Amino acid sequence: MPAIALLLVSMMALGAAPLAAPETPSRRPHFEIPRDTFLIDEPIPIVISGLPPGQLVTVKLRSEDQPAWSSSAGFIAGQDGVADLTRMASASGSYRGVDAMGLFWSARRDSSADRVPEAGDPNPPPRKWQIVAEVGGAVVAETTVLRRAVAADVNVTMVRANGLVGVFYQPPGQERHPAVIVLSGSGGGVPPASGHAGGLASRGYAVLALAYFGAEGLPRSLSRIPLEYFGKALDWLAAQPAVDPSRIGVLGTSRGGELALLLGSVFPKIKSVVAYVPSNVVWGGCCDSRIEPSWTIEGRPLAWVTPAGARDPMSMERTAIRVERIKGAVLLISGRDDHVWNSSGMSEKVMARLQRNQFPYVYKHLSYDNAGHAIGRPYTSTMDLNDTRHPLTGRIVQFGGTPEGTAHAREDSWRQVLAFLDEHLRNASPAADR
Repeated sequence: MPAIALLLVSMMALGAAPLAAPETPSRRPHFEIPRDTFLIDEPIPIVISGLPPGQLVTVKLRSEDQPAWSSSAGFIAGQDGVADLTRMASASGSYRGVDAMGLFWSARRDSSADRVPEAGDPNPPPRKWQIVAEVGGAVVAETTVLRRAVAADVNVTMVRANGLVGVFYQPPGQERHPAVIVLSGSGGGVPPASGHAGGLASRGYAVLALAYFGAEGLPRSLSRIPLEYFGKALDWLAAQPAVDPSRIGVLGTSRGGELALLLGSVFPKIKSVVAYVPSNVVWGGCCDSRIEPSWTIEGRPLAWVTPAGARDPMSMERTAIRVERIKGAVLLISGRDDHVWNSSGMSEKVMARLQRNQFPYVYKHLSYDNAGHAIGRPYTSTMDLNDTRHPLTGRIVQFGGTPEGTAHAREDSWRQVLAFLDEHLRNASPAADR
């Protein structure tokens, strides 16, 4: 008789239980994530298998940079021993409900230091995140993922030509790409790679992330900015071998959203406009003690309004952006709980003006409940909506909205922005909007 069989017979004769089969790796708790690197705006399907059925598993997330970001949530493993965060509602923790990326948008900075907008590296290295599963306080599985602001095959170069200050993102391939100028808001400087610039470049768009104040060689504040500067930027972008000059759009946020609409109304080269939390009128200068116009053309200031003047219908009409002159499709994104300015109401005024003037191109307004001024690229933390310090004024900014509502608005609007630009810029017929 074989030795193992003889041992089993002997144990049964003595009333002892048979030896348990050794645990195989596939039966141990483990994460099932399809790859280890993602763009920051890509959902990560977090699934844990091999868990004790019906048991509470706590999933903890932590970034490995300093200061670190962290979050956690609890889930009840199914009878199959699986906890699938893309399908399961959290039972406890930093967010509630079913949300595949809830751990990421609900992450909090460990330090109590003020949050300021990102600046610096136009192509930052991937950020490493550790994901841990605990049962009964003991770690049963762990893994790490990398999240990139910009796809690895995008070429990134600084732009310091013809007085321009920015970063040029060139996707791979020899063909001419559709292109987008990305503009920041009242914080100034070059729009960060973690925002729309990196996201669009990673989807095959050539992107010029353009500073227009608040950077070396440019005005210190948002005042008396010549629109001719943006004309030079358009000419520079159109001349790049990687760019199709017939397919150039512009995307801006806040004061940059106001500027995006304004540029579209002035420069016929712009064939699509995306304006996040924008204004329908031209406001005065920002972020210093002087009261000055924001924009000039041929040395003359554009008509502008102050908050006090906003009560006067004639002043609002005189300073309204002539959006009906835009030569392409328009997409507006706003939050109905915007505490910075009434972006939803002002976007509706843009829509009404386009309708009144029988605008011949597609125009659309995405307006979100429980979201405010902080709508942007998705899947980063929304837990600091009311404690961000403005980089120029030093004041704390109240963006409005809830963390959950803002996270939803970011996710949904980004999906629709990509679809909008694909339809009206990437796949636009060369003769359609000329």
